[in-house]
Amino acid sequence: MPDPRDPQHSRLPALLNGAHAVDVVPSHWWGRAANAAGVSAAGLFTAGFVDTGVDPWAFGGLGMVLVMSSLRRRGRPRRVHYPYLGRAQRIWREAGATNHQLAILDEAHRLHGMTPPVGYRDRRTVVNPLADAYAIFTSPAWRDPWLADHKLAIDPVVEAAEILDHLHRVTALLTDVRRQLALLPPGTGTARTYRGYEQALLGSLDDGLRRASALTAYRDEVRRLEALLQVSRIQAEAQAFGDRVMDVISESARQELATQQIEDSRAQLKDLEHGLREITDLLGSTPELPVEPRR
Repeated sequence: MPDPRDPQHSRLPALLNGAHAVDVVPSHWWGRAANAAGVSAAGLFTAGFVDTGVDPWAFGGLGMVLVMSSLRRRGRPRRVHYPYLGRAQRIWREAGATNHQLAILDEAHRLHGMTPPVGYRDRRTVVNPLADAYAIFTSPAWRDPWLADHKLAIDPVVEAAEILDHLHRVTALLTDVRRQLALLPPGTGTARTYRGYEQALLGSLDDGLRRASALTAYRDEVRRLEALLQVSRIQAEAQAFGDRVMDVISESARQELATQQIEDSRAQLKDLEHGLREITDLLGSTPELPVEPRR
């Protein structure tokens, strides 16, 4: 059984099975005991003020304050540190990663730094499951309810961690096998045995590379789905905007009808004005008196 204190030992299997990244949260009884010690300290100091002639009250109160401070430190949960994540811790937190996912990522980063670069046999592309996991994890399409309803979502953090754990173990064994082959005379039975180990490990390495390639392909599909969902949202927004335009156009027809009513009312007012002006002119003119007949 591998020693957990061995730096080469991977804690990813335990973390992926639900193990805590840090110590269990201390019992709440430590906090209660600290509160009781604080109350006792306050009582002792009060007694010291009342009975000024007895100094042990003050010393006892000071002792209970020290006990309270010690109990509070014992009951305070230890701060979680992720030394191997470094600057990536902030961006993963902003993306919504939980403390347990951060612990998995921290261990995955540690193994990634200890594992020699592994490529896809094309001498150009290096396996980087953590980059694929982050791209998937932060994609709006991966968190879209449509994708969740169709049960297509995976946990990219777990996938990347398992890939890195596998690659780390295989490459470490390959290093040991090739070290032994360098020491053994060629053509011996032991050398042939180690050659068989090497071929088996290379096949296992290919299995890990295929899984890493599948995760990269999943990332590409998520990216294409993201573009498709964006187009769908734009079309939905265009439809909603068209509805608003149609509302304005229908309102324009009503505005035209109201304008016609105003024009008709203005014509009626003009007719009334003309009639009123005739009446005013008639009332304001000097009436012509009839000519008196001659006598």
